[in-house]
Amino acid sequence: MRNLSIILSVALSITGAAAALWAAEVKSRPFDAGRAYGDLVRQCAFGPRVPGSAAHEGCAQWLAGELGGSTDEVVVRRFTVAVGERRLPLRNIIATFNPRGERHVLLCAHWDSRPIADRDPDPGNRKKPILGANDGASGVAVLLEIARALRADPPKQRVTIVLFDGEDYGESLSDMFLGSRVFAERYTGPPVDWAVLLDMVGDRDLRIPFEEYSLKQAPLVVDRIWGAAARAGSQAFVRERGPAIMDDHVSLLRKGIPCIDVIDFDYPYWHTLADTPDKCSPESLGQVGRALLRAIAEEEAE
Repeated sequence: MRNLSIILSVALSITGAAAALWAAEVKSRPFDAGRAYGDLVRQCAFGPRVPGSAAHEGCAQWLAGELGGSTDEVVVRRFTVAVGERRLPLRNIIATFNPRGERHVLLCAHWDSRPIADRDPDPGNRKKPILGANDGASGVAVLLEIARALRADPPKQRVTIVLFDGEDYGESLSDMFLGSRVFAERYTGPPVDWAVLLDMVGDRDLRIPFEEYSLKQAPLVVDRIWGAAARAGSQAFVRERGPAIMDDHVSLLRKGIPCIDVIDFDYPYWHTLADTPDKCSPESLGQVGRALLRAIAEEEAE
């Protein structure tokens, strides 16, 4: 028995050393946090990106153009959703790298902003639309910069980037997550090996715990991303349980797509007029971008 213990101890030491060597040899693509922050500011410059508005239309065209300059294929999927008596015009923007790759990674965020500031401390502001610097623009900004990194060094696996519309539209949950619901219902593409939703990842005081639905339904993806974040030096990813959050990833989980939510929900400006670019930072965007690029690079090295 003593000899067996010695053998196991040596084997574990060798395995640990090999893992450390592998981690050291993985080379992640660079992430330009300053440029990502510029993309956040640029989205906000259109104004509140409320479906049906001129700002929404202008930003959609800009986003499709930006992704079109980076990816192998961009498709804008237009659809309408009935919300009350209104027919709401929406669009999901879908960009693909290496469509013939054997493995499939899905990265997503929502690009619309909320039509009402229902949590604003001033009751007079609560019917006004929000700018959504953190709640919407931050996740999109990270994905735009990841797209540029993958354009410079194309991935070995298929990578799909989806920008969901209509996430933040309704006054109740039944009228929210509209784009992700349609995407999930109509998805006929290849199986997804792992997926990540980014939402509210630009907070200057970024702190990202495990989201409960993610931890319960896609624990291997949580482990992949938090492990990659640690190896990328992204200290905002903390190994603590956070709340269960209804978000776009739930639509994908219901479809059987293993998607986790990377989100810092502890944000005092959520759904207020104060959700503006000055509450966000390039460093926070960089921590998230580096973690995802590290996860992609580690999978390529497996």
